[in-house]
Amino acid sequence: MAATTEMFKTDYRFNHKLSDDNYPTWRKEVHRVLIAIRAYSIVTGDELFPEGNGSAACTRQKEWHQRVNDAIVQIHLGCTDDLLPWIDDIDNPVEMWQSLESRLDKTTNQVG
Repeated sequence: MAATTEMFKTDYRFNHKLSDDNYPTWRKEVHRVLIAIRAYSIVTGDELFPEGNGSAACTRQKEWHQRVNDAIVQIHLGCTDDLLPWIDDIDNPVEMWQSLESRLDKTTNQVG
């Protein structure tokens, strides 16, 4: 019997849901979505919470929080149900990304 591929829709296209055997494809697709929503640098940890006071800083901070939330949603929706326990209790997109990578990226771990 052929394997069923689960998909999820973004504003840009339908993407493959992450399963235990398609991490490289999923990573590329979600990477591009995260770039499009301006959240990839947050997920990699390169962009940190903007410090500062005043209305301009407050605006930047609200925008940063929104991109964090968008990244969390994209990563979560991009996983099959059997992988969700690995990230369900994580509210940080950096930690979500690292948790999935450490378990599924066969090029960087000893398990795979």
